[in-house]
Amino acid sequence: MTAPSLIRAALAAPDRAERTRLMAEAMRHHEAGPEGACTFHHLMARGFSPAEVEAYRDDARALCTGRPAIVLATPPGRREGQALVRVARALRKRQAATQQQAGGAA
Repeated sequence: MTAPSLIRAALAAPDRAERTRLMAEAMRHHEAGPEGACTFHHLMARGFSPAEVEAYRDDARALCTGRPAIVLATPPGRREGQALVRVARALRKRQAATQQQAGGAA
């Protein structure tokens, strides 16, 4: 079994869309070949890691069957959440600096 941290890293990879497209291409190639199907070992031979196979196989199958493309976008609220985290960190840093100055002046 592939470690969840490796699967999360594969899902967050910047080249995820390209690797998914390549996996779909490999699946189509092996489906039309003498084997009649693409296996885990075929994908490993093509250079995909076990984590990539776990993370991208469903999206690649969707591409092979012509289902609507999966949107690889940032989840709703992610940017707003990250902005709030930046504000909170700046506030904490400012408070720490103020407390340090107050403690140094005494």
